[in-house]
Parts: sequence; C-alpha cells; structure tokens
Amino acid sequence: MVRQNLHCHTSFDDGADTPEEMVLAAIDSGLTSLGISAHIPIAGEPWCMPEENVAPFRAEMARLKSAYEGRIKLYCGMEYDLSVPADFDGYDYIIGSGHIVDGCYEDFDLAHHKLLIEHFGGPKGAAEAYFENLTKVADFEEISIVGHFDLLTKYNEQEPLYDTTAKYFRDAAYAAMEKLSAADKIFEINTGAISRGYRTSPYPSAEFLRHLNKIGGRICISSDSHSAKDLTCGFEQAEQIARSCGFTELWEFNGRGFEPAAF
Repeated sequence: MVRQNLHCHTSFDDGADTPEEMVLAAIDSGLTSLGISAHIPIAGEPWCMPEENVAPFRAEMARLKSAYEGRIKLYCGMEYDLSVPADFDGYDYIIGSGHIVDGCYEDFDLAHHKLLIEHFGGPKGAAEAYFENLTKVADFEEISIVGHFDLLTKYNEQEPLYDTTAKYFRDAAYAAMEKLSAADKIFEINTGAISRGYRTSPYPSAEFLRHLNKIGGRICISSDSHSAKDLTCGFEQAEQIARSCGFTELWEFNGRGFEPAAF
C-alpha cells in the first residue's frame, strides 16, 4: 500500500480541515509519513495561502512534527505555481504546478476552463501553452515533484474539451514529460479530481504513465486532498494503474531527498 502522501491542503489555504486533523487521518489510514503542501501565496487568489498565514503554518507544522514524533513522520511542503516569483525558504520539499497560464486561472471550474481555451484560440493553443508552461519546473533544482501533470484534462469526463489522442496533444504532453523526466523530476499520480467528483480516474492518464515508464520516469502517489476524509482517496486504484503501466516502485521523501520503495 501507499505509505506516504505529500500533496494535501488544510485550513491554512483552501482546505477544509486543520493540519492536525489531517495528521490524525493519516495515522488512522496507516500512512507512515505525511507532507502538507500549502499553496504559495498569490495576491488576489483565494485558493492560495494568505501571506499572513505563512509563518503560522510553518510554526504549526514544527509543533506537529514534535508532538507526533514516533507515530508518523511529517514534512512541511509548498505547492508552487509557476506564475509567481519563487521563494522556497522554510519548506522541506516543493511541488511544482501550473494552475495559471498567461494570467488565466485554469482550474477554477468548467466555465472558467472554457475561457482559458478561448484565450488561446482553441484546445490546441491551450494545451500547447499549458504543457510549455509546465516545463519551467525543470529549471528549478528545488522542485522535486511535478503536480497533476495533465491537470487541463480535469473536466474531460464531463465534457470532452481536449482530444487527448490528437497529435497536437500528445506531442505537447510527451515533449513536456520528456524534458521534466530528464531533469529528474518525480511525477505524482494525483487522485484529487476523483474525491471532488470531476473524474473517475487519476491523472496522469494511463497512456502518459506508460510513456513515462518507457522513458525511465519516476512516480509517487498523492491525493491532493482538501479534507481529512479524502486523504487516501483512490490510492488502491492509483496503485493498480501504476502497476499496469509497468511501475514497480514509488519514490518517497525521507526528509533529505527521495528514495525508491517497492510496492
């Protein structure tokens, strides 16, 4: 089973529950380690951690690390968005994501996502811009994990916004995946859209995961959970998909770096 989850959110940003409630849920679910990854502050974006919450969040994570020592390993993380200047000080690990592309917020809801497609002149332009933006993660040594690689397909099960079998889509996605993998980034299999009812399967898609395995890429499994009840949502399904795509190990953070763990 998955022993670690490095992508979740709390009441310090856009999550429903406190860090301690997430920690208790992790212990109850059998996880041996948990990382809480607050959204980097972005002015005017309510889903991000307010600047005034940064110091209290770090202090609370330090308190919890001490309070739960011996029961679970805890890490203080950040989900960085490529649209703002980087400030990684004070965090154990960094997830790199691309929610905002050319000033357009990609992930708010289905209607908002359609505006992004319109902004780029259609699905092809939007997909190419999204994946090109995500390749910037490769430029940051501090970023270890690529967040929800094909996030732009979040609503595809509700409405086919992108033809993921089209050459334009595959070319853009494969080029980004290859650049990011060559930079030694880890790709998360993210189950967050399952718990929120947008998808019935995690991302990246099985097709992209097969390609990632073919080029020697690395993976972890995370829930991107915004509530304690969803902390391990979809993990069994994600494991099964990973195995079916040829993966035999997950990469786990140990407080200093990442190491492989067979599953």
